[in-house]
Amino acid sequence: MGIQECLTKVLTGYEAACGELFPKHPLARFIRDDFRVMVESIIGADQQLTCKGSSGQGGWVRGPWVGMFYGPITHGAQYGYYPVYLFREDMLGVYLSLNQGMTEAKAHYKSDAKTALKAKAANFRALLGSAWERFPLSEIDLAPSAPSNNTAFYEAANICAKYYPAGALPSEEVLVDDLKAMLTLYAQLYETETAGGFGQESELDEPKEFLYEDLTRFRMHRRLERSAKLSKLVKVKRGCVCEVCGIDFEKIYGEIGKGYIEAHHLRPLATLKGLRVPMDAETDFAVLCANCHRMIHKSDCISDVGDFKSKHFDAGAAIR
Repeated sequence: MGIQECLTKVLTGYEAACGELFPKHPLARFIRDDFRVMVESIIGADQQLTCKGSSGQGGWVRGPWVGMFYGPITHGAQYGYYPVYLFREDMLGVYLSLNQGMTEAKAHYKSDAKTALKAKAANFRALLGSAWERFPLSEIDLAPSAPSNNTAFYEAANICAKYYPAGALPSEEVLVDDLKAMLTLYAQLYETETAGGFGQESELDEPKEFLYEDLTRFRMHRRLERSAKLSKLVKVKRGCVCEVCGIDFEKIYGEIGKGYIEAHHLRPLATLKGLRVPMDAETDFAVLCANCHRMIHKSDCISDVGDFKSKHFDAGAAIR
């Protein structure tokens, strides 16, 4: 059984199942167990990257879901952000969405929770730059039957998504490729949001000109989007001075700033194809401070540091 068959099973059977008793229902068990296990077999889930499916707790929810959760960000759908299959209430289709937990937002922002979720989603898209274009929907329609339904909050919390209509699901190959691309995007957002600096804790025990980004399996806790060895080699090749603003953390902060800088992929991870992609530490990366790193991801110059600097960096303002 693959993704296409799992999606079809839920889309065609959920409405009828909601008219039946929930406890021990085979479709509820399928979403919670079989669908989850199938996704885990594709993404290589482990203790850090886990998968969960839900059709409700004690009763049917309006919109079932199957999500993927990276431990340092979140362990479930209540908080943080995560990739998830979200089904419309009317079962006319399903979204593969990069979404956010709503429980925390509801508790903190009360009646303004949806506004807060939308604002945060916009910020996440800005951090991703153009990388989210493969999942072009910033707004989704889950057909909520009431504004208080969880589906209405998932709409507000959507960062980016792709829609699969029930009557025209893509091939299994496309669905699997989309899922892997979404997980890569998830990794990129985490890397960008956490500033991804690297310093002396990285070890270089294989000083080769070319190392590899391993896209064969998605194991976020090892940050496959940027191996430690490759990061170290970038620092060796390009130094530790920001290539846009010129900041040298050691000169400003002394010993604690020694060897600290961030590695910026000039080839966005979401665009990489294949299983093991050769990366040249000298030509495929730039070194940037946290501010410049975030700003280049908001620009249209993500692959050209020189262009970004000439178009967007004001040295006088930076000095002031």
